[in-house]
Amino acid sequence: MSARHMPTPAKLPLTAAVHVPFSFLRASLKGDQDAQFVAIMMDIARGIGLCLEMASNSDLVRTMNADADAGDEELPLLDPASTDFLMRFATSAAKLLAEHAEGRIKWLNEYRAKEAK
Repeated sequence: MSARHMPTPAKLPLTAAVHVPFSFLRASLKGDQDAQFVAIMMDIARGIGLCLEMASNSDLVRTMNADADAGDEELPLLDPASTDFLMRFATSAAKLLAEHAEGRIKWLNEYRAKEAK
């Protein structure tokens, strides 16, 4: 087929993207605030766990390198400054999660407890 007979590709819409939002919740729970909170809490907790795992692994490798012979050292995943940054980030995320959970508990005790009576 010659170049002048090739179909012109359609332009992508402005909203097109490779990333598709993901939710652990079924469509029927999209409007449920409690379900949304639990899903966000799980996502944040997993992120905190990943940060702590990366920081811990980097510290462990540096500790092992102190006892290793020259040439037997391994490169840590993170440098010390990045390790510290992730630790502070994880701490802040955990505090934020606890604050939001506390607020949600207060709301549940005030409004849901009244509904249950």
